[in-house]
Amino acid sequence: MELLTLEYKRAWVIGLAFDCPFGKAFDTCLTKEIRKLGITDRTDISNSMDENQLDQIIAHHQDCLLQREESLSGVNS
Repeated sequence: MELLTLEYKRAWVIGLAFDCPFGKAFDTCLTKEIRKLGITDRTDISNSMDENQLDQIIAHHQDCLLQREESLSGVNS
């Protein structure tokens, strides 16, 4: 993965805190509970995360994407 700036990582996580790009989040989603909060709280929590937390959420999202792509393509069938 290319190196992302802290600002870009934060923007990415804020977006994930608002909605799952796949429609329905898995139970293991790291931002699922954050999405239940109000708009200001979602933004505040995302903005208060340190870079390690942001990296964890982004890595989890990328793993989720791979799982879904494999599921759709029947790779593990």
